[in-house]
Amino acid sequence: MLRLLNLALTRGTRVLYRHATLTASPGERIGLVGPNGCGKSTLFAAVLGELSPEEGDLETPPQTRIAHVAQSFIADNVPTIEYVLSGHAPLTAAREALAEAEKSGDDMKLAQAHAELAELNEGGIVAQARTILAGLGFSQQDADRPVYDFSGGWRNRIALARALMRPADLLLLDEPTNHLDIDSLIWLENWLRHVEATVLIISHDREFLDRSVGTIWSVEDGTISRYAGNYSHYEAQRIEKLKLQDAAAKAYEREAAHLTSFIERFRAKATKARQAQSRIKMLEKLQAVEPVRAKREWRFEFPKPVRLPEHLVDTENLKLGYDSRVVVSGVTLSIRSGERYGILGVNGAGKSTLVKGIVGDLKPMGGELRRGQGLEIGYFAQHQLDQLRPDETPLEHMRRMAPDVREQELRDFLGIYRFSGDFASSPVGPMSGGEKARLALALLAWKKPNLLVLDEPTNHLDMETREALTMALSTYEGAVLIVSHDRHLLRATTEALILVHDGAVKPYDGDLDDYAALVLEHRRTTVAAEKSATQAEREPVVSKKEARRLEAQERQRIAALRKPLQQELARVEKAMAAKNEELEALSARLADGGFYTSADPDEVARVLKAHGELKPEVEELELRWLELSEAIENVC
Repeated sequence: MLRLLNLALTRGTRVLYRHATLTASPGERIGLVGPNGCGKSTLFAAVLGELSPEEGDLETPPQTRIAHVAQSFIADNVPTIEYVLSGHAPLTAAREALAEAEKSGDDMKLAQAHAELAELNEGGIVAQARTILAGLGFSQQDADRPVYDFSGGWRNRIALARALMRPADLLLLDEPTNHLDIDSLIWLENWLRHVEATVLIISHDREFLDRSVGTIWSVEDGTISRYAGNYSHYEAQRIEKLKLQDAAAKAYEREAAHLTSFIERFRAKATKARQAQSRIKMLEKLQAVEPVRAKREWRFEFPKPVRLPEHLVDTENLKLGYDSRVVVSGVTLSIRSGERYGILGVNGAGKSTLVKGIVGDLKPMGGELRRGQGLEIGYFAQHQLDQLRPDETPLEHMRRMAPDVREQELRDFLGIYRFSGDFASSPVGPMSGGEKARLALALLAWKKPNLLVLDEPTNHLDMETREALTMALSTYEGAVLIVSHDRHLLRATTEALILVHDGAVKPYDGDLDDYAALVLEHRRTTVAAEKSATQAEREPVVSKKEARRLEAQERQRIAALRKPLQQELARVEKAMAAKNEELEALSARLADGGFYTSADPDEVARVLKAHGELKPEVEELELRWLELSEAIENVC
């Protein structure tokens, strides 16, 4: 449970918000949203006891029952699995007690320590830790490697795994998806559905929020407001709220103007003095409503390419890798002008290797790579942010690219990307990751490329900048190749998908929802295979008769566990069939052009509304079907 009571938080001398009164119920999943710098991470710091509220109270679980991802940790020479297990405080305490008992030589203490470990089910906890690591993209061998072997992004995953291992009443996640690929992100969404703790998530990934939370806390208007539903529901409610606020402001202006006019006309007349005084009191009591300040949405665009050749890139049996290690081979692709591809695949499958080969950062090991005449590639990757010169300003970066262009023209261009005035003349070094990403996009756009190759472009970007990038890509006239875990971006800007898997690069015929189902199924079969292999190593040799008896007993046990799940699955399948039939009927009516001219407008509106309400119901049933199928498969 988490409760904010008339809470006020400040940063330096600036008040972030006041009068925040909210309650997070046990097991509730909440998305904390708001513009960068509004105080989302500051609230997390207050919950963790790292700073005190300016006003009001903050009621939290004990700190031992709050799990969060540490911002930094020392990469010691300890196996990754042991570092993750150290997040499980009861297991750590029981292991320490066992070590002390072994040193003491006290048989009673030793027996008690072993009993505590057995009660905790140490084996089950270790298995859970390995499951979490596998879900976040680590192999069984990776789990036994020391933490310091891994790069920064993978260490962030290890820190996330440690937080997920901790038994907690409250789980705080600050941008948990930044260093995940789509596969790990899908796994995390599924994992969070089964966590018993209250979960509070800061994220700029709208689809992740849509699938992971049922409540939104929005930092707005100097406080924190609560909205029921996921991020899409929040957006709709927020728009309605702003409309009502605007209407109330106009009503206030009309009423105030009417009272003011009466007072001014009759204040000096003795016969109307009493009425004038009455209107003055009414005017004083009339509650002022601030009109909604129109927020100008930030937009930019990628300029139209100077040339748009038909053939941009062709590969035939291309082989790519590093030194003697082949990562992908047999790659045959054709990228034409205007085509838009999203690249899918787990971390390490070779997505970035493929991209580097196409842009020319990696020399082919074999096969053929042909670049079209007039090809101009605009390449964005995370490592390019590190290549920005920290002591130079955005303006100086632009001058190096365009030494003969007037400064005002360069400043005007940078202004489109929110580098105006003094900001354009400030060093890049102290800038945030999002600001550096915006500058990299500006430098890329200046070249007017006809092929955009973007490798995880949304890392570090806030919701507004992600939406601006999505809009810019939607209107871009050149070809696009994107690697991203932001499914909203992929859905909105790509027309086809490419899957990198097991060293091969192939077109993927399904959509992102099909891919999510494929990921979960692959994870289930992988975990089941590893579990079977582990059990086979540990099981003692028994007689055939005893083996048959044990097998029958195991079948009965599994059948009993699966029965209620299978009954619910049957109910869901029946409901899903009925809803799908109804949805198809409505879709058929809407697809009939004559329906809109022959039917009553109210009937058209009713069918549209019914169709809009029914579609998410069908999606929810399909998701429940997938969860039940997974639960049945996992019964063991």
